[in-house]
Amino acid sequence: SRSCRLAAMAALACGVMAASTLIFGRNTIELQSGMAARQISFRNVVNPSLRPWGAKFSRRGLRCRSEVAKEETEKVVPVKGDGIEFYPGNPWEIPEFGPSQRTFKCLGYSEEYKGEKMAISCDGLSKGANLHLSHWNNNETPEQLYSDLSTEIALRFIKTSASRSPAWDTAVVLNNHFDTDGVCSVFTLLKPDIAWKYRRILVDAAAVGDFDEWPRMEVDALKLHATLESIAENFDTDAEKYDQVLSRMEEILEDLDRFESFWSPYMENLSRGIQDFKLLLDDGFYNVYIDNAIGVVKHKTGMSEIPGPVLNKHFKWAVDRILIAKEQEPDSDKFTYKYKLVGHGWAPTKTRPPMIKPYLEKMKKDMEQATGMKWTDVDGLDGLIESDGVLDMDPDEVIEALWRSDTTLRTLDKMAKLVDTALDPTLNQESDDVLSGDKLKKSKSDLRY
Repeated sequence: SRSCRLAAMAALACGVMAASTLIFGRNTIELQSGMAARQISFRNVVNPSLRPWGAKFSRRGLRCRSEVAKEETEKVVPVKGDGIEFYPGNPWEIPEFGPSQRTFKCLGYSEEYKGEKMAISCDGLSKGANLHLSHWNNNETPEQLYSDLSTEIALRFIKTSASRSPAWDTAVVLNNHFDTDGVCSVFTLLKPDIAWKYRRILVDAAAVGDFDEWPRMEVDALKLHATLESIAENFDTDAEKYDQVLSRMEEILEDLDRFESFWSPYMENLSRGIQDFKLLLDDGFYNVYIDNAIGVVKHKTGMSEIPGPVLNKHFKWAVDRILIAKEQEPDSDKFTYKYKLVGHGWAPTKTRPPMIKPYLEKMKKDMEQATGMKWTDVDGLDGLIESDGVLDMDPDEVIEALWRSDTTLRTLDKMAKLVDTALDPTLNQESDDVLSGDKLKKSKSDLRY
């Protein structure tokens, strides 16, 4: 009967809507029929086998519109966990990249993007972007793409089917500051085929710049980081720095030796730091040691501060904090002290041990009470506090006071699980990550990813 047929059609419509819940991600999908149009937000259920079937809901006046509809130009803001098209795919598969049509725009730090094209905020958090590919705090980078560095995130993105869709392949890439991770991640989105070829050195250079780390795959990443920073020093604005560096990036990657005049001062300073650190180690274990989660480095009188990558080469991930003690008189207990996070401690990390920054105002008051001297803030993303003058106290006494005031240090049992791994010499061997397509050493893969 007519009533039965109407009931059956209503049930079918409900079934279609329920099926759509399983098929399409957590985007807003518009279902239009002859009766009404409604908007429904669905939670994503990753099911590749159903997705092609779901795209066929176009007969008899029923139309499904999602982010995969290439003819649509409206802006859809992706959210964490959004859509199977944001999955990088088989980690061992080497992708084939075509030329990208993406362009780059450097914004002011607080400037908002108001263009018509889709926009990708790369490394920084630029206002008005449709997609975050950033490791900065408060990012909305899709969970499937997230990693510790923006360059790693960008490399994951270029492996996805989403990156090759018209909306994202013609998107505007945004950043609001200049640094090595920013350059490497922007370059990856603009030149995916070349970036993939040089992915190891790009990732390591980003880690040198953002985390003060010693390279784990390509030691020339130190030279790359130094070259980019040295070229940029000759220009005033971030936009000018990006223009100059990005225009020469391929040339730099192909032959770093041609840019020796840019990286040689940095490498000479690093070499001096290595020699000084070796002198400290040879002079006795009490100059460089780990006290629970704090890496202690006692500098001799007149010695320059050991560069961050050298400290990371020694301590790796076995510490949460670094205490720099600078001796003011030979063979005395008179030191100045600087206390800081380990290099990656400022960033929300996924593969490196995550850190929680302590409450500095309370720490400064506690340390002043314990040492009798004022303590002040240290500049930089990894900076914490430092003594306001020379303290006549041995580092062990200062560490005791720090342990009482710094309540976010990891406990001994957590640290013990990492020390053996962090000091494992095999970590210096060449290796790669899930982006590569190369065979991984299992121990390295487990640690990093």
